[in-house]
This record gives sequence, structure tokens and C-alpha cells, in this order.
Amino acid sequence: MEPGGGKPGFLKNILVRLFFFCVFIIALRFAYVVTIRGESCDVGDFCFFALPENFNVVTGVGQLTKSSSSAIISSSGKPAQSAPRKIPDLWTTEGFQKAVQFYSSVFQDLITEAVLSPNFKSLCVETATGADVFALKEIGVEDSIGISKKGFKPLVIRGQGFKQPFGDETFDFVFCGAGVVEKSVRPGDFAADIGRTMKPEGFLVIHTGANDTYSFESLLGLFNFCRLVKSRDIGGFDSNMPFIREIVLQKFSGVGNIIEKSTGDSVNK
Repeated sequence: MEPGGGKPGFLKNILVRLFFFCVFIIALRFAYVVTIRGESCDVGDFCFFALPENFNVVTGVGQLTKSSSSAIISSSGKPAQSAPRKIPDLWTTEGFQKAVQFYSSVFQDLITEAVLSPNFKSLCVETATGADVFALKEIGVEDSIGISKKGFKPLVIRGQGFKQPFGDETFDFVFCGAGVVEKSVRPGDFAADIGRTMKPEGFLVIHTGANDTYSFESLLGLFNFCRLVKSRDIGGFDSNMPFIREIVLQKFSGVGNIIEKSTGDSVNK
């Protein structure tokens, strides 16, 4: 009877090995996230099956609430097959939704004016929340990313306007919203690095709260590697910046990376 008693032990041995193999896979995935990708895991960094990069959260940002996390759909418009993933709490706030709606309207106008295109590689500079990046992706400009001193994945990675983590001539479209240009402590370096990462004939759109002639001329001098396309005055979306002057610039063709740095004094006199 002893030989027959070996089967349970054999099966138990297989199950134990299978268990340890699963633990090993989980540990390997965790090590990858922590050491390679880092930062938060709000949207799928530590999901066993990561969400698509081009997913949309609910049908319409204005309806985004904490209770609607179950309404996550794929970009094709069909309900997701798996259980909904946790979305960042910030995305559910009224302020974030309002900002996304504002930027969506702005960017749609720029698409109509041929300043922006869905196939453009786009950058939003010094964007703390990534609402502008969210808006770009929502209207179809999928290849968009933001930078900020403190990253907020998946929309914003670590970086600063005067020291961008990108190669030369990377972007077709660069957006500087919320008055980040006049707030920069190193405006000359800020402008120079934007010029470095922009492609020739790429577009730069700046939102500034200054509406006087001197500030306008100083800003044009700061970005002296661009020509003025147009400017217009629009209403803001919050009390911090109720008035916005939108300035659209285009990098000169053939400028490449030979860009003379403007001095920081040009906006601080």
C-alpha cells in the first residue's frame, strides 16, 4: 500500500511549486514598477494588465465623479471588459474638470486654425495637474505629455521648463499655460530650452496674465527664435487668472538649436 501513498505527496509538491512561482512573478512585477517606472500607481503602473495609454475616463469630463469610476470606457467607446481601475482623486474634482473643459475649447480652436493637429507631438510645460494634457488627449492629440517639478503620472513627468528631459527638436506643439512664463525664475534658460526641444516651424502657445504693451514686447524678445502668429484676449476659468492673453508663436524654419539665450532681465525690468 505504500507506493499508492506517493500520489498525494507528489500533487502537493506540484501545488507548492506553483504557488512559489506565482509569488515570484508578483515580486518580479513589483520590482519592475518600483525600480524602473517608479512614482505612483494610480492608473495601472502596478496593474497586472496595464490600462491602454489612450483610455478615456467617462463619457465627458463634466460628468466625472468619484461614483462614476465604474463608467470607465475604452477609447473605442465600448465598455471595458475588466473591472474599472482606480482613477486619481484629483481627476474627480470640479476644479480639474473645469480646467479640462476650458483647455479643450482652447485647443479645439487651435486645431481649427491649423496651429495644432491630432498627429502633433505635444508638450505642456510646468503643468502641475495635467489638465491641459488631459484635454489634448481627450480631443485626439494622443501623443501629449506634461512636465512639472513634481511629476503626476500618467499625464505629467518630472522636469522643468528650463531643464527639459527631452532630446532636441522633439515637439511640434508646446503649450505654456497658467502664466508659467512670467513666473519662471530663469526666463532666459526657460525660453532657450523650449527653443531647443521645439521642431523648426513648430508652434508655441503662451497664456499670460500680463496685458500691457511692455510685457508683450518683452515676451516676444524672450522668444526671439519665433515669429508672432497672432494674439487674442480671452476669459480665464478661475479667479487666479480671470484674464488671459493668448499668444501664438511659430519657430523660424532652419533655426535648429542655434538659439541665442535671452537675458532674464528682459521680463523683470
